[in-house]
Amino acid sequence: MSNPQELQNRARKAAVDFANSHSVGEFISVIDEGDNVSTYLFESKLKGYVGWAFSVSIFSDGDDTSISEVNLMPGENALLAPNWVPWSERLADYKALQAELEAQAAAEAAEASEAEEDSAEVDEEVVETEHEAEESAPATLVDEGVDAEENSDDAGKRPPRFLRRRLGRLKYKKDKS
Repeated sequence: MSNPQELQNRARKAAVDFANSHSVGEFISVIDEGDNVSTYLFESKLKGYVGWAFSVSIFSDGDDTSISEVNLMPGENALLAPNWVPWSERLADYKALQAELEAQAAAEAAEASEAEEDSAEVDEEVVETEHEAEESAPATLVDEGVDAEENSDDAGKRPPRFLRRRLGRLKYKKDKS
């Protein structure tokens, strides 16, 4: 059974048994591992495994052939999870970031307080100037127009029915107590 086509068919059957016929795609290539071992790669059609391939290793010694292993292996364009980082390193990075952010916040607060002190001095000068201007200007009274009284009764549209019921219940409860 050393015919390459027969070995490829046997490898495809092993991949289909491993996953299913809809998940195993086209034949990609064969890799000669040496010592009578060949690895056959088939395209993966599994959702979430774009760029991955089913890998089937076959040992063939004349008429004796056996499937060594069937795996799902990432290809060159496969999306992979990032490398695992121990908790102690992640915690140290987090603490360093927090210390840096606190230092930046303290620096910004110091700048803001300096700017606030400078603006307070300018505001005092402006307030003194406005106060002097108010003392020199004559006071005038403005009559409120009749329009303000007329508009005070305009409440707009009626509230929706469910809200009128709820408001009515609340009014009823207030009247009882």
